[in-house]
Amino acid sequence: MSLSAALNAARSGMSVTSRWAQTTSNNIANANNASYSRRDPTIVSGNQGGVTISEITQAVNTSLDSMYRLEVSRTATQDAIATGLSLYASQLSNTESDVTLLTRLTDLQNSFGLMAASPADSSLQLVAVGEAQELAQSLNAASGALVDARAQALSSAQNDIVSVNATLADLAEMNAQLSSGKLSEGQTLALGDKITAALDGLAEKMDFTMRTDAKGRMEIFTTGGTALLQGEAAQSINFDAQTGVLSAGGVDITPGVAGVRGIAEGSLAGQVTLYNDTIPEMSAQLDEVARALVDVFESADASLAPGEPGLFTDTGAALSVPVTAGLAARIAVNSAVVPDEGGAAWRLRNGMSATVEGESNETTQLNAFIDGMATKTSFDGSLGLGDTATLADYMSALISGQNTTRARAESAAETNAAAAMTVQETRLGFMGVNVDDELQQLVAIEQAYSANAQVMTTVMSMLDTLLDSF
Repeated sequence: MSLSAALNAARSGMSVTSRWAQTTSNNIANANNASYSRRDPTIVSGNQGGVTISEITQAVNTSLDSMYRLEVSRTATQDAIATGLSLYASQLSNTESDVTLLTRLTDLQNSFGLMAASPADSSLQLVAVGEAQELAQSLNAASGALVDARAQALSSAQNDIVSVNATLADLAEMNAQLSSGKLSEGQTLALGDKITAALDGLAEKMDFTMRTDAKGRMEIFTTGGTALLQGEAAQSINFDAQTGVLSAGGVDITPGVAGVRGIAEGSLAGQVTLYNDTIPEMSAQLDEVARALVDVFESADASLAPGEPGLFTDTGAALSVPVTAGLAARIAVNSAVVPDEGGAAWRLRNGMSATVEGESNETTQLNAFIDGMATKTSFDGSLGLGDTATLADYMSALISGQNTTRARAESAAETNAAAAMTVQETRLGFMGVNVDDELQQLVAIEQAYSANAQVMTTVMSMLDTLLDSF
């Protein structure tokens, strides 16, 4: 090798080690940045001898990216459902005090049993009126908690939509930068990190698939195939609270709807599912309990004429057919038995429409009420809790089923979160920065730099000797 060739090789080596050192230092500085992809220089032979860095690449594994984002979406779906139902679940069954709708009903049944044993005891009658009021108020409170939960689901969905639309707009702008041809290598790499962070954030809101077009730009679709981003055109996400339709650019992407090319996972999917399906079904089940309660006491009350209300009423009125939605929020105890409202508690013994107090030892009506609560009655089987049951059994099925829905979502969220963490650890192992490895790189860089510097010193010394000989 000639002296000039040796000098060029040493100079190129020093240039490479300088850029290599800069890349390694940048890796170490971003070791704790989860969205940062490790940079690796590609060192190749130069055209005139020596070496050069042909490119700086990012450590990316699209399969791991997709797996991680899907698990994040699944976690967010279940977390949204579990969180959205938590306050209602506490209203449905207070685990700290062991008070549930079922215990309220049981207390009422026990009160009627005590009255039947001592029908003349006015204090027992007042206790029973209080138990009936507490049961009605518990149904009111549970219904109100569901109304609040649905309103919160709508608000959360709207917030998610604002976030998704902003992210899609940002990604569209990033696509424009990618295709502009004006970015330096460093700017392109930095943009790649921003894209990774944006896509990871989007996965929390909704599941999606991604590919790149001929210009290297992102194309994002729902998992059902509806376009969300193509080129620099991002579709706007909207939710119609009246119809329950979630759309992207006017295309229906509502989760859980057959035949729709929509989303299935993510916090947005969870909130929309709560709003459209889960909470309305729970409300209908709660209304069915209230309907049966009103109906049982109307049917068992021999004092009533057609159209007159029984012990439990629809805001003071008798049960109407068909029942208007929201009965659980409106159910109330008949004022005819409430002393504070001008009524008399003895009507529990003689019937709601009794005009005069009957014999103090009369138990016929009390036993009819007791039998009504203990006898199987008909329910709407389409609500998923059976079509025939006693009040207590149906209420037990409701509490169990609805609490199971929340508990199942909570458990699934924990399982999916663990899966996401496992995938993320593997992902970071591939794309992330291992500081120990980078420090070893710095040692190798230092050795390479020293070797090239020594070559340059030796060559320069030899050139000086040659020049001095003339």
